[in-house]
Amino acid sequence: SRTHTVHLYESQDSSEGPWNLITETDRLGTNDTAVLEDFLAIEFSFERLQWFKMEISELSENGVKVFKTSEIFSIAQICAGPIIFPMVNNIFGVLETCIIYLKNVFYSDQSGYRVSEVEIWSQLRDRTQPIVMQLEAKNLSTKLVSSNSNVYIEVFRVDEDQKRMLYRSEVAKQTKLTWRPFTVQLDDLYGTDGMDSQIEIVCISEEDKEGVIGQALVSMEVAKAMEAIPIFNETYKQGRKPIGEVRICRYQQLRVCSFLDYIRGGTSLKFAIAIDFSIRDPQNLTHNDYQQYSNDIEFVVRCLGETLEPFNPNNSWLSYGFGAKIPPHYRDSNNFCLSLDVDATCQGVNGVLNAFGKSHQHVHPLPGAKFSQIIYHLAKQAQNNFNRASEPPSYFVLFVISRGSIEDLKETVQAAIFASKAPISIVFIGVGCEGLDEIERMGNAGKRLEFQGRKSERDNLQFVNATKTRLECDNYSDMSTTFLEKALQQIPWQCSTFYMQNHVLPGKSSEEATGGLMAPSSSRRPSSAHGQGEEEELRMRTSSSGEQTRNRRHRLSNEMRSMTLDDSR
Repeated sequence: SRTHTVHLYESQDSSEGPWNLITETDRLGTNDTAVLEDFLAIEFSFERLQWFKMEISELSENGVKVFKTSEIFSIAQICAGPIIFPMVNNIFGVLETCIIYLKNVFYSDQSGYRVSEVEIWSQLRDRTQPIVMQLEAKNLSTKLVSSNSNVYIEVFRVDEDQKRMLYRSEVAKQTKLTWRPFTVQLDDLYGTDGMDSQIEIVCISEEDKEGVIGQALVSMEVAKAMEAIPIFNETYKQGRKPIGEVRICRYQQLRVCSFLDYIRGGTSLKFAIAIDFSIRDPQNLTHNDYQQYSNDIEFVVRCLGETLEPFNPNNSWLSYGFGAKIPPHYRDSNNFCLSLDVDATCQGVNGVLNAFGKSHQHVHPLPGAKFSQIIYHLAKQAQNNFNRASEPPSYFVLFVISRGSIEDLKETVQAAIFASKAPISIVFIGVGCEGLDEIERMGNAGKRLEFQGRKSERDNLQFVNATKTRLECDNYSDMSTTFLEKALQQIPWQCSTFYMQNHVLPGKSSEEATGGLMAPSSSRRPSSAHGQGEEEELRMRTSSSGEQTRNRRHRLSNEMRSMTLDDSR
């Protein structure tokens, strides 16, 4: 009788390896099922592909390998949805078909007989949610605190054997004791078990001679009812009479959603690329300059296309050009289809590069480029899609590649402010080492953009100098890794914060947007920030075909190795 084994590998570099073994099964019989029930906690990264390889080997009775089949997949593929790819028997060269769903993978030979089944599924671990609270105090005894005193509060969580501070407020005048709202994590307030907890609220005067005014110990169930809570001071009438009252006047649990929450909820990503053909000084353009520009464009497009492919199931790119005179009449244009056709859609990386090559040969460059038209065009498209969507929405990402300065700076600033209201991120990619100061300032401006009293509503811009990145690295792998990290690291955060600010929950359309309170983030963070991210659990199951497959299970002798998945976006 024959047996088989299953091996799972990971690669930190590429789909070519090198491969490091994570785990493997014992020998499994024809009708045996192996269940890998231990979790893989994987650090999800949007800006780089994370490769895994599953290998199934069939062994004869004397341990000789009869056949070996393997397949390579990325974590992004599992996050994004179903995929179909070929599976090849490495010994006999028999073409097999492997269909991976989020929960099922089927291996079949030429006759259609199912050799084995692999199930792969994943789930996001629960993440702690924040709570906004606000407190006020009233009727404090003037015998303990004067009317001119500055008063602050401290809030503690009280357990059986310890007391931990959750918050210390700013000072407020005795005449109006309402402090600013503050945020506390749900787990910090209630603990991981979710049981009701007790908090201690302490009112303190900044005056040394007054010190602690009073305190109250109360359960959270009572406190969040927003009723008045009496506070006592042991030195005042032996603590039998309250010296005032404190009340939680605001208690709201926020919902924080991550990028993966939206992707798994059905939100799709639409990618667009706009290439600037303008040349500031065309008379001094050399053949080397022409070729270098083409090489830089190819580097950028290939890096982006290959990395974003799992999030682009149709493998389509909206592709535009600007800053050129276009045939047949050679009129100035700052918004034309890169293919010089009526359809801006290009299929895959090669489609974009072929369209660029065609335009590069036939258009006449202008001495300057206007960026605002292309930004308005994509931002309006994204906004219209969001407004009329009756299904989970699409988030747009526009990559603007340029080697020169912005000719219409004021209009571009206004276009960027307009785009901040739409579901779109804009990445300015500089090519060359000179004349990029304006788009660099634009890409790094964030919410500081302002024009005639109008301000950007959120940070949805980014800048990266592709040429400078290439010159700073010694090999192609380092070039692409560094470039992608700088170009893509903000997009997941920008995507999730847009939907949270617009009260759109994962799996809901904009028409179904709820009025529930969401919690937008206020700071820029890279996608691989550690410490407070979410983790995704990945389970895999392999089985052989047979009548009693589901009833015969063998636990693995080797446990799955733990890794960390941090999606803090």
